[in-house]
Amino acid sequence: MTLTTTALFLLAAVGLGIWFKKDASFRKREFFAVSMFWILVVATPWGAEGVAKVQGVIGTGVQTASDTVNSVSSK
Repeated sequence: MTLTTTALFLLAAVGLGIWFKKDASFRKREFFAVSMFWILVVATPWGAEGVAKVQGVIGTGVQTASDTVNSVSSK
């Protein structure tokens, strides 16, 4: 399973949205600033390398979990 950059970004955006929604001192400017920061981080070459590493780690973990479930359920 390969996690796309868009999917990874959406997961981060949902997490930020939930975090800011639960925060009583939420300000829309803060959400915008943090969102722009993450967009710029992912849009740079260094950010793209970091995203590729995260994708590899998450993809490997998902593949391992999937293999484990398949091997246990086949017994």
